[in-house]
Amino acid sequence: MTRSHRRAPTLPLWRPRTLFSTNQTASHLPSQTAPGSGASSLNFQSSPWKLLASDIKLAFTLLLWIPHIFLPWRSTNPYSELYPSRKNMCDLVLHIILGFLGSFWLVIVVPAWIAAPGLVFALFMLFYCALTALFCMPLDYGSRFVQSRIQHASGPEIWDHEKWVFVNGVAAGKHWLQANVDMISEIFGRPVTGIHNRTYGTVFDLVECLIQRCFSYSTEDTRVLYDHLKSILLDNNVHKCVVIAHSQGGIILSTVLDRLFADVPSGVFEKMEIYTFGCAANHFNNPIRFVPSPSQPQTPSADPPAPEERLIKYIEHYCNEHDFVSRFGTLHFSKDKLSNRFAGKVFENKGHGGHLLNQHYLDPMFAGDSSDFLEMVVEAGEGRAEQGAQVSGQETAQKELRSSRSWPPAWTGFRMASVEVPNDLEQARTLGRNPSAPAPGTGWDFATGAKAESSAEIQRGRTVMDLSRLWKYKNGESPD
Repeated sequence: MTRSHRRAPTLPLWRPRTLFSTNQTASHLPSQTAPGSGASSLNFQSSPWKLLASDIKLAFTLLLWIPHIFLPWRSTNPYSELYPSRKNMCDLVLHIILGFLGSFWLVIVVPAWIAAPGLVFALFMLFYCALTALFCMPLDYGSRFVQSRIQHASGPEIWDHEKWVFVNGVAAGKHWLQANVDMISEIFGRPVTGIHNRTYGTVFDLVECLIQRCFSYSTEDTRVLYDHLKSILLDNNVHKCVVIAHSQGGIILSTVLDRLFADVPSGVFEKMEIYTFGCAANHFNNPIRFVPSPSQPQTPSADPPAPEERLIKYIEHYCNEHDFVSRFGTLHFSKDKLSNRFAGKVFENKGHGGHLLNQHYLDPMFAGDSSDFLEMVVEAGEGRAEQGAQVSGQETAQKELRSSRSWPPAWTGFRMASVEVPNDLEQARTLGRNPSAPAPGTGWDFATGAKAESSAEIQRGRTVMDLSRLWKYKNGESPD
């Protein structure tokens, strides 16, 4: 089956000024890699109803950041979601109507449920759902799968062994999804398959987000992505699977990964790489594949202990500091919830807002021959692994104190010291170290038992370009 191709415009056509342009910095949060950090997914620490109440409270504390979802609004890039094209304007009108319907439903649903008889309330809900579906039809028509339309210099046979998959976020109709996959394809020089996370309007999409991440609910979008990624992972002809998720797509991807970790062989995850933008998930798992033994005897002639390995080697999250969804998702659950498992590097674009993928993330971060974001020197901050290890150590000390007061004393077994290691071998080579040796990160070194250099020292003076892997795919290049 042939696909239509078109020539892409040169990017970026216009770079908008941010309202917070005085703070041109970026921060980097190393991946959570310490095996002794004691972190686990938030979904297994509290009941779904407590998580829902906590999310609603968090949303109310972030209400003032909602306008920054659309700021800056101006752009002359045809791929941008707010570019004044006819299709974009039609989609915006539909979203305004759906936003009104969703807001009105939130106000009236509880009084109607209390005041109206059961049958009347059921008929009201049926009518409201049908009315909402009517306005959603122009946004959600067609297949769940969308293919990029960008013509690349290299033939399709070059990418037979490499698959790129994208899943969109909230309030994205088929037109915006097509623009997303086209811009990803234009920047990184590969054909991209988009999986449509269908929209029901901004308000109902946000309600769906809360249900998905608090109750681990698998929607139809989740099941479609699961089947597609499973088939790619089990295909021996595919050597690399790059998955990009935006906004609610991060929740969908996080849920799919939890299921895939249990259903497919662990070795197939070596070919998977994950990159998110404005991710709304509350956890991100990446199981440990190998943990070095701290009790292994070391001699001067012995090889250094192998670093810890995880199933997925590369996970990166990109966030704008003033993006409501980023603060509601990645930035909160990776930095403020130290006991929560949120794997992957986090790059935060300080002083910048906006949540739209093309307009506020891809264009300012990766489009064009140069990028202010990629050239920013990152703020050196301590990694979550060290902070999580401290939290875990406090919890362990409390347990030991309680057990020491009981008789007979409880057996605690062996305890493993935490270690911070590089998330990839390429970073190790950049630092001029033996890739097989533990990185001088946070925690204790297995060989010497001495306190290692902090991750803040490792990051000092380095740019986003030095630490990011995704940018190395630009223009059809490959970091491998």
